[in-house]
Amino acid sequence: MAAAAAASSDDLRRAQQTRPGSYVVGAGHVAMTMKLNAALKATKNIKLKACDDFSVEELIDLQRKLHQAREPALEAVYRKNGDDGRRMSAFGAFTEDLQELESLWAKELKLVKTDPALMDVSRDTKCHEAIMWMVHHVPQEMQARLRKEITLPLLPQRERRDAKSRPKGVAGPPGGLGCDSAHASQSKANNQKYVEWPEELTYSALGHGAFPFWDNGGPGCSHCDPSVSGGAPLKVMYSSKQKSEILLHSKCGDMTWTGASGAPNKSPCNHIFTPDKGAFIYTPKDSLKPEADGEFCCRTVAAGSTQFTGAVPRDWMKTGNYEGTYVSFQGDYYNGTIEMFTWVEAGLDFWYYAQADGTPVQQGEGCYSPKGKKPQACDKMMPIVLYHDFDPATFKNATFTQSDFEVPDICTSSTVSCSIPGGSSTLIV
Repeated sequence: MAAAAAASSDDLRRAQQTRPGSYVVGAGHVAMTMKLNAALKATKNIKLKACDDFSVEELIDLQRKLHQAREPALEAVYRKNGDDGRRMSAFGAFTEDLQELESLWAKELKLVKTDPALMDVSRDTKCHEAIMWMVHHVPQEMQARLRKEITLPLLPQRERRDAKSRPKGVAGPPGGLGCDSAHASQSKANNQKYVEWPEELTYSALGHGAFPFWDNGGPGCSHCDPSVSGGAPLKVMYSSKQKSEILLHSKCGDMTWTGASGAPNKSPCNHIFTPDKGAFIYTPKDSLKPEADGEFCCRTVAAGSTQFTGAVPRDWMKTGNYEGTYVSFQGDYYNGTIEMFTWVEAGLDFWYYAQADGTPVQQGEGCYSPKGKKPQACDKMMPIVLYHDFDPATFKNATFTQSDFEVPDICTSSTVSCSIPGGSSTLIV
């Protein structure tokens, strides 16, 4: 292998950035590994296999190759930063010197061979180290060459073995796994399995059940069709940056209960949420398009609402309780194993299913939780069951500006109310 090329200005600029992009930050260690694995899989020409498929010796040999391809100027940046988890280390000691690394590896191998269980601890750590060395110590030009020659490990998607669980004598990276401090957001969550959404995205789905799922008839929904058979396409434009989102429904229920002319009735409608003006349902010029036709708009959420503050948070699913996996899921777009998250609020059951890598599968709500099975309708006047199945192929990053979420003119002047439960349609100027 040729000597490593000098770091470019872009490499040095990345080294000086101490905070990673949100697309590789997860809430906790497991969510972090899912995010990083997704980023690895999206890398051009990369060859990957499971961490468990490597031996410790193979990983050490991989680290030797990465060390040979490294750029010392990058380590110098991390060393200057002081407590920077990107610094090279082995067996509990920071060092970039190859002789010291070889000595540390030899000591580690001698120790872990006394107990097969220790091999698992060592292997998991080295998978993290190998990826960190590749990403943060090898210049990008050299990375592109290496990807054609070597196979890298995916990160193990399980809780790391910390100092409490690590057997005596088996050291870990100084201060733990260095990537945790940067990539693993430590915000409080009810589970550590969720994967937050990108900052901005679009997706398509097939919606089942009534929308809207409320009316002016008191508890339940007297005007709603409770059936969940069939389905209607919908699209979503979502931006946490703009704190706004638009749900584009190709088929809405009978909203003549609003008393307004032009109200949708088994025809398209859009639901827009904004952080400052509240939320509205309006009729579009064309199905699944954001532009309003100027015929109908009603307010669902008051401006300044503290309960509905615009777009849902990117990590909205962290409040759910992790229910484990269900292997026999069958949906409109995806069949297979899902991770299940459920919670109950105000007497309603909510659920969210995702694939192992965090790709959304289904979300819904109603009078009961289907626990991975096909949702069924509830009795009339019970809370409406509604859900949608995500089309994974359409769940993609996007870029929006504030103009993409401008409230239509007809909505800013409308006095028609269709307040969502808890939304209060009172106009606030």
